[in-house]
Amino acid sequence: MKKLALFTITFFISTLAFFAQSNTCDCKTDLDFIVEKIKKMPSYKKQINGNKEVEFETTYHTLSSKMKEPILVEDCYKMLLKQMLLVNDAHASLQINTTIIPETILENDSQFLEFKTTDLFKQHPKTRLDISNLKDELAQKSLDDLEGIYNYKDNEKIGIYYSDNKKDLIGVVLETNLKQWTVGDIRFYAEHTNNKKYNVYYYNTATKTPGLVKSLSFDNGRIWSYKKVGNSNDFEFADNNDSLTVFKQINKDTQYLYFKSFGNSKKKELTTFYNDTKDKLTAKNVIVDLRSNSGGNKKYSDVFLKLLKNKNVYVLTNSFTASNGEQFTLKLLNNKNAKHLGQTTFGVIAYGLNYGRSYNTPSEHFRITPTDMNFHKYFEYEGKGINPEIPLAFDSDWIDQTLKIIETDNI
Repeated sequence: MKKLALFTITFFISTLAFFAQSNTCDCKTDLDFIVEKIKKMPSYKKQINGNKEVEFETTYHTLSSKMKEPILVEDCYKMLLKQMLLVNDAHASLQINTTIIPETILENDSQFLEFKTTDLFKQHPKTRLDISNLKDELAQKSLDDLEGIYNYKDNEKIGIYYSDNKKDLIGVVLETNLKQWTVGDIRFYAEHTNNKKYNVYYYNTATKTPGLVKSLSFDNGRIWSYKKVGNSNDFEFADNNDSLTVFKQINKDTQYLYFKSFGNSKKKELTTFYNDTKDKLTAKNVIVDLRSNSGGNKKYSDVFLKLLKNKNVYVLTNSFTASNGEQFTLKLLNNKNAKHLGQTTFGVIAYGLNYGRSYNTPSEHFRITPTDMNFHKYFEYEGKGINPEIPLAFDSDWIDQTLKIIETDNI
């Protein structure tokens, strides 16, 4: 027992020592590494020329001048992201390898209590606002206002309010059942990019490790996993019990196809689905439901184009329809009898990952995943998404709304 206790204490001390030693990094070396990877991406080659190239190089030299001494890992991360975001490529990503709170500490109460006394834990950014006043103010916001109080699953209440520029948004913990979070902690910063789109710099719920997700929509009282208190409408999501694909005969004139993904890992299921349905598509109207479609390989999506060529096609998308799901949407809309309904798509469409290789930077604090596929012909939708011809209301079932539109079209 003494040996076990000694091991636990030694492990905990060594873990804290690791964090203390790794709290800074040689950011300039990492910057050079990621710039080298960025310059090989199709998106860089297509976009960064002329004034954009001058901006890219100027940013590089400005950031380099701030990296003459080792700097904090998170500060370095923000600088590296600033360089990466000059290329509009939502598939490309940069992550932090260093976990702020490892699971071993979360699972051990005594270790976690000790960890809470460290500077690493205390350094997490907090709002400058009075929480009581903030809660009162946000509780008065209307359901249509972006500012307000949001649920995060059943664990927390998050307050979202405008930053000083009145464009960007800040999410702060108002109530929490999670021991690693404290009231007043910043959960995310959402930087407005265009229309309803935001790039969200966030802190992982479990580990508090920083990260960035691009092109999230703020719509129907939702941004990402945060849902506004008082708004329980979720009709923009398909209710298909997590099925990969679905075929339905809705009525004699209308059939329904649902695709959750066209991923390579689902090759067998998608091929079987195609063979099972290719002779069944006999109705003149077909609803193609691509809500939350995560994309994949065009080999498994585009085979359906010929089957749908002479149909009245009604394409459903939401803000999580991404990548090849978006490309498939546009290909379907080449059909003069096709209509696009629902919600603006994700906007992760113009580039992609074929091999999906990731690379650790020299400090090993960061991991870059550059893109290696070129779909630049879709660039106008990158970071913006595809707007539907007919936006659907969020307060009633989307299939029912679509059937009413079909009925009107067929009068």
